Amino acid sequence: MLYTLPVDAEELHTLHQRFGLVAYAHYPLAVDTPFLDGNHQRLTSDGRRAEICYVMHRGDPHAGVLLHRKAFYPMDAYRLPTGGIHVGESVLETLAREIEEETSFHLEIPPSASLHPSPQGSAVLLQAFLGTLAYEFQHRSQGSIHRFATYHFLVAAPADALPVSLDPEEQVADWLWRSGEEMGTTAERLERIGEVDPDWGDWGKFRALSHRYVAQALQNLQSASGKPCDDALG
Repeated sequence: MLYTLPVDAEELHTLHQRFGLVAYAHYPLAVDTPFLDGNHQRLTSDGRRAEICYVMHRGDPHAGVLLHRKAFYPMDAYRLPTGGIHVGESVLETLAREIEEETSFHLEIPPSASLHPSPQGSAVLLQAFLGTLAYEFQHRSQGSIHRFATYHFLVAAPADALPVSLDPEEQVADWLWRSGEEMGTTAERLERIGEVDPDWGDWGKFRALSHRYVAQALQNLQSASGKPCDDALG
């Protein structure tokens, strides 16, 4: 199937059938240049219809999830890793490709949301589909609307996992692990990036949305059983 839309109804239905029904939210955002048309901010260009976001942990998301910073970002702009979904490419194909390119880890995708197995060797394991954020960017200077979406996934890595980027064009400058509880703080920092570098202000506000969403999703998983998040998933 040729996927062309940010959110393809049939593809989303298939993901829900396979991994369970999860949240979907829509955000209209007023933005302006250089977001969407400036260097390193052309989110909806080059055939990208949407993006994946992987929330990678080493046993317990509340103990630490993987963040990264690219060389051209403002100094303190650490965030969850994402990767563009191109027209014609499926969400899960992109998830596997981006994880391998950015971290060197091979992704194992179970047939369903059976989350008991642990990752083996250098592989990482898809544990859960956390949900989708859809956006309607209202670009003031262009007088146009751009539609986009982020698909969030929880991924378990081995306890000693250390990511190594295989693609120098990604320009990953640094990785770090931060607790799930710090996602709110990370979101606040991204929202304020424009105070440090105004050119990145709209980008930071956009990126903050995923971090707030993931913080709530992890909290929901933990609250579902009153256990640590990884136990709740099992």
